[in-house]
Amino acid sequence: MTAPVIRSAWVERSIDDTFRIFTSEIGAWWPLPTHGVFGDRSGGVAFDDDRLVERSTDGSEVVWAEVVTWDPPIRVTLAWHPGRGAEEATTVDISFEATDDGTRVVIEHHGWERLGPDAIERRRSYVGPNAWGAVLDHLADSARADHGGLDDLRRAQERYLDVAGEALAASAPTTDGVAQSDDWTAEQVVAHVALNDLALLQVCQALVHGRPARFENATAQSPEAMQTWLSLSVDREHTMRRATSTAVQLRAALARLSPEQLETTVPCLLTHDGEVVLDGERPWGALAITTQTEMHLPAHTEQLADLTADVVSTHS
Repeated sequence: MTAPVIRSAWVERSIDDTFRIFTSEIGAWWPLPTHGVFGDRSGGVAFDDDRLVERSTDGSEVVWAEVVTWDPPIRVTLAWHPGRGAEEATTVDISFEATDDGTRVVIEHHGWERLGPDAIERRRSYVGPNAWGAVLDHLADSARADHGGLDDLRRAQERYLDVAGEALAASAPTTDGVAQSDDWTAEQVVAHVALNDLALLQVCQALVHGRPARFENATAQSPEAMQTWLSLSVDREHTMRRATSTAVQLRAALARLSPEQLETTVPCLLTHDGEVVLDGERPWGALAITTQTEMHLPAHTEQLADLTADVVSTHS
């Protein structure tokens, strides 16, 4: 038997909040640029039904783990194989224990013997100072984030998601996930906003980790990227769960940024209908919070409402 790797951290939140942050907001705090499969192309990582998946800014995904046990707010157990096949899975147990002043989170990573002769070497990569201990440090840091200044963004997201759900429910079913049209369908609008959120998340991660940051929206407007993102949903309810998860994680990632990070100027290249509308640097908070709240989300909310109205009018 190869000894398990055990690491723990204290989180200054209730056990319910800590479990929610670990699961629902994992893409906001996990150090993806250094601890992800996609590296600097990573847009996030999220629990998606019974899987933990990493999402690239181009809409593609890779499975990190399958959920074996889900017992909120006490335990999550994962069959863990990021970047590898499920046949090479080890076991990661995450337990949550309430304390007088917060929550103790313990990760126990075991099952190394399943890897045969590679067990010792693979275990070694999870032992050092930049392994599970560093991941838990980011969890504890994110738990201290203040979401108070993002109420307007939250309301804009919730309004958009409500209208998006109505638009998807009203739109005609398609055989390939996207109806064929010269204009964007409801599915494509939802995919575009989700991809845009992933690109915003990628910049937030870059700022936290002191890496070069640049924001572009071309991929989020790409029909191929939108189709890739949509093809990974099993149905429209799943599409909305994935879109909602990304929105929640974006808001959590923005809350984690310091005032100095939000004021950091980031090179931006924004296009609309093939025309460049912005090619220059903008303070990140102004673009990622103010522009999203006051312009981007309301525009697509109105667009989806118009699509729904057109469908209702056609069938009335």
